Amino acid sequence: MNWILVYERELNTNQVIQLTGDRHEHIQTILKKKVGETVQVVIPGSGNFLFQIQSTINDSTTLKKENSLPEALKPLDVHTFFSLPRPQTGKKLLHLAGAYGVHSLYFFATETKNKEYWTSPVYNKDSLSYLETGLHQTGNSRLPALHLERTTAWKSFLKSWAGKVLVLDREGRNFPSDVTEEKGFTEEKEILFVFGPESGWKPDDILFFKENEFPLLSLGKINLRTEFAYSALLHQMFRIRN
Repeated sequence: MNWILVYERELNTNQVIQLTGDRHEHIQTILKKKVGETVQVVIPGSGNFLFQIQSTINDSTTLKKENSLPEALKPLDVHTFFSLPRPQTGKKLLHLAGAYGVHSLYFFATETKNKEYWTSPVYNKDSLSYLETGLHQTGNSRLPALHLERTTAWKSFLKSWAGKVLVLDREGRNFPSDVTEEKGFTEEKEILFVFGPESGWKPDDILFFKENEFPLLSLGKINLRTEFAYSALLHQMFRIRN
């Protein structure tokens, strides 16, 4: 936890907040901060700030907003689509999305066998907390929009997407060299990167992509677990856009 995450709604009219629980413990036992010292705070939707410690007792720390800080990380204006992964993988994807500040994530059950994953707390009450871990790490202040599409047909969704749809597949074109040569790629605001199941796309899925002229992209000729492929893509996009 490199940054303390605070929501604007938690601040009182004097821009003061009293922290308990994990955030208090982190300031006291990990950062070892004392009264009068400052901590780095990220406020989703607002930016990065320095807060000064006003007081501390056994179970709480009181902070006051002092100064704004330069933006720690420029969020990635991209959208990402996932074939609903195992919950343990889902945790890592949510963390990475929060760390890089992607615009949005869409989870679809593209296969019958993975619909059971919807019952996991990762895709219910714990989703937000896993996104927040990414903000804690990098100081990114954009909380990604999370869409858990339990009923929408995924192929219809892709066909209705207003921007560019790019499908990740090992047999696709090389990324980034081939793709970034396309005119306007780095300025495209509505790119949707589509990740399939770890078992790979089915032949009828590939045919669907070709019929709809959705380009296939490759991150390399080796099989990558979804979270590693996502990390590789986000790193490449971050390098290109920053």
